[in-house]
Formats: sequence, structure tokens, C-alpha cells
Amino acid sequence: MKAAIHEMRNHLSVAMASIEAFLDRKLEPTDARLQAMFETLREIDLLIDDLPSNGTVDFDTHVVSIDVCRLVAGHVASMEGFAAECGVRLTLEACEGTHPECAQFLGDPVRIAEIITNLLLNAIRFTPSNGEVHVDCRRGPMDMRFTVSDEGPGISLQERSHIFERGYRGASGASSPGSGIGLSLVKQFVNGLGGSIDVADTPLGGAAITVILPGKLDTNTCRSCATTRPHDRVSA
Repeated sequence: MKAAIHEMRNHLSVAMASIEAFLDRKLEPTDARLQAMFETLREIDLLIDDLPSNGTVDFDTHVVSIDVCRLVAGHVASMEGFAAECGVRLTLEACEGTHPECAQFLGDPVRIAEIITNLLLNAIRFTPSNGEVHVDCRRGPMDMRFTVSDEGPGISLQERSHIFERGYRGASGASSPGSGIGLSLVKQFVNGLGGSIDVADTPLGGAAITVILPGKLDTNTCRSCATTRPHDRVSA
């Protein structure tokens, strides 16, 4: 039950931060941002639907055809309000297929969204005001991968083997908000999807967490293209 409450609280925190950013005039409530906030709230409904009678999170996968890079971009956009309230910049670098139809990737959008949300919340919370959190998303023919890099205190080599344990906070997390559940859930979701997760240092000075999830291009719409164009770096 704690895991389910944690996920729903995350989405509520993101939506509330967006509204606060609008009221504080830190962000303009554009149609795109309102749509991103609506999708954040909609995911609470999906989490409730996934919640069986015993109060645990359902880890069954629901694979559909999705534009995975657009999914990542949408969730980065939904975090703008939360980041703005923390004084943190969000930047995104995403690849695109040579043909638009090649964006269709077979994967689980709900679980991917939960992974992205938890990693972004964690990175933003540990990044000092006026710092940056950068997201890099790449989609290949048989997998997708994204890296969330921050300007926080980083994660020592000694702590890296423990940060995905439930309740583990680490030296830098002892005085920071949070329950220590988020990264353990990320690990569970990644494992449930048959993927991998890695922690490294980042040029930004903090930690870089990379997730690789198996999947494949939807060959019903894309039969020949698995290449990517050069990345375009934009601010969220």
C-alpha cells in the first residue's frame, strides 16, 4: 500500500506544483502545460485501476504502440511547475526516427511514465536552486534508453549498491524531503519490464541515472528505419 500511495502522492505533488507555478507567475499556463498537468492527474486514475484489493501495485505489463520519445517529453513538460518552484532548469535532448511513423514503439507507457516521474522528482529535489536537470532520451530498434542527470551532490561509489534499496536515503538524502521509496520503485518497475539501470557521475557535477528498457519498433508502421537524427537540445 505504501508504494501505491507514494506514486499517487508524486503525481499530486507535480500537479499542485504546476498550479503554484501558474499562480506565482513563474510559468505561463499554456494549453500544452495544462494538457501535461491533466495527463499527470489522469495517471492517478490509472494507478487506482492497477490497485488490487490487497493494496499492492500491479506489476503486470501492458504493451501498446507508443511514441516513446514524445511520452518522455510530455512527462518532462509535466515537471516544469515542480522544477520552477524549486528554481531548477529542465532540459531535454531527444532523438527522432528518420520517418515519423518510426516513432511508434512497443512498450508499457504507464510503467515508463512512473520510472521517468520518480527519477525526475529525485533529481530535482537534490539539485540546488539555479541548477539544471537534463534528460537524454534515445530510442533504438530493440530498446529505449533515457538518462536523467542532475547537479546535486552525486552518489558515492559506496552508496551506489544501496540506493535502490527501499528506505535507503544515503548521506546526502538524510536532510532532504522524501521517503526513500522512489528509487526502489524505479528498480522494481525496470526489473518488471526486463530492463537495466545504471548510476554514473555526470559532467553537471551530480549523478546520472540511465535506464534501458527492451522493446521494439512497431513493424506494422515502420519496416525499414531504425536510425536516428542528431539530437536537438531544448529547454523544457
